[in-house]
Amino acid sequence: MDFSGFAWTDWTLGVLLLMLGLYTLGTWRFGHFKSRGVKYQKPLPFLGSMTRVAFNKQSFAYFIENTYKKFPDEPFIGLFQFQTPIIMVRDLELIKRITVKDFDHFTDHQQVGVTPDDFTSKNLFTLTGEEWREMRNTLSPAFTSSKMKAMFVLMDECGQQLGDYLQNEINQQEAGEPYVLELKDLFTRYTNDVIATAAFGVHIDSLKEKDNEFYLMGKQVTDLTGIKSLIFLAFMFIPKIMKLLGISVFNKQEKNFFLDLIHETISTREKEGIVRPDMIHLLMQARTGELKAEVGEEEVISHGGHKLRKINLTEKDIAAQAIIFFFAGFDTASTLLSFAGILMAVHEDVQRKLQDEIDEILGGDCQLTYEKVQRMKYLDMVISETLRFYPPAVSTDRQCVKDYTIPAGDKNPEYTIKKGEVAMIPVYGIHHDPKYYPNPEKFDPERFSDENKNNIVPYTYLPFGVGPRLCIGQRFALLEAKVALIHILSRFNLVVVNKTSLPLRLDRRGFIMAVEGGFWVGVKPRRQIST
Repeated sequence: MDFSGFAWTDWTLGVLLLMLGLYTLGTWRFGHFKSRGVKYQKPLPFLGSMTRVAFNKQSFAYFIENTYKKFPDEPFIGLFQFQTPIIMVRDLELIKRITVKDFDHFTDHQQVGVTPDDFTSKNLFTLTGEEWREMRNTLSPAFTSSKMKAMFVLMDECGQQLGDYLQNEINQQEAGEPYVLELKDLFTRYTNDVIATAAFGVHIDSLKEKDNEFYLMGKQVTDLTGIKSLIFLAFMFIPKIMKLLGISVFNKQEKNFFLDLIHETISTREKEGIVRPDMIHLLMQARTGELKAEVGEEEVISHGGHKLRKINLTEKDIAAQAIIFFFAGFDTASTLLSFAGILMAVHEDVQRKLQDEIDEILGGDCQLTYEKVQRMKYLDMVISETLRFYPPAVSTDRQCVKDYTIPAGDKNPEYTIKKGEVAMIPVYGIHHDPKYYPNPEKFDPERFSDENKNNIVPYTYLPFGVGPRLCIGQRFALLEAKVALIHILSRFNLVVVNKTSLPLRLDRRGFIMAVEGGFWVGVKPRRQIST
């Protein structure tokens, strides 16, 4: 008897049932927004709304901007992070409510890449609820303007190293030829040295010592490509399984590096009575309750009269803060500087105007001081516009900690954000919205002049976040960026060269904020100025 026809039909049915099962598994949550009458970015099975980002076909920044622009009349829209529904908040009043007014419903960030009982989960960014409040209250005095002034001396030394390095490289060039370099590598080494000295009390010159351990570990920890990129994607796709397996983005070697460094530094300082104006000293003071905010510099993060109790920091707590400082200082600040540098090369008129201000304020002695940095208004305008145009963090988020209902409006249905769900704030989209920034694709520092900055609508400028979860290291990042630009532009011109990729386009490699082809510029000496 011939069963071939039956077998074929049976096999075909099995395949169809399997495909149907997989499709159902990959789309079972995709009716979340449709059933609630919320407009949303159409997803693909399993991959959700971010397919092009996941496959390096579109930068995350452009995904944010395109999604934001696709629904111009909606106060919020839905999208899927793989199969997880999240809302992108477009309405400024709703952003204010989520991040400030009703902050008690959204106290946390989305938990990605951390596991329970891992010391790296104890850093300020990943801490949640009351633990976050206590840590923020403890650390805030370490980031006041007076503490930044004390750390300025350390940053300035790194700035001088940076200028001297460029001068030495130019001296080896043929006369008249620019020294061609890639800015991200240059500024990553500079920010590495700033973090090493200002946060850990370690003096390093990564521009001369190319392969020092501190720099190599920094590159390793902040490299979110390859296996780490896959781990991050897995945390977004199967977060419960990743946490159950105890998998962390940071490997044992990386964790031990920070733990050993902190232990050795603290032990040596306590034993020998060493006092140094850096982050470790401030955190050592904080863990014993000795660190106080100066009058007028206290940071208010409590609500409803809730008084925060004092806490002590263990060495693991300090190491946890150190690893997030590393991320923020090593990569984010170097990204800001790289964009600022290449924009100066492209916009020669802006560069000349900034150099004129630097020359005037530095004066005849060319000695840089903290007070002189604070007087450079045009420098602040340039940094501010760079952060608007190319914010290193193209979005920020808040995780709902108790159900929150958005009431129905003229353009939206009532919608309840459930506990555990995430609200995304599209920083890059808002920064490039012509409704808030006319001609948004024009680089124009004058937007932030004394005459114009009052016209900036609240909650439309968000490079460091907003509300109580505002980046605590904002002053630190801005100061180290300004110091670097002053030391470079007081002595050199940044120019466009053949390797400069014009027009500037964002790199499509997923979540990396960079330009295609790299940040290539040329450096030429100005008149001889010694800083």
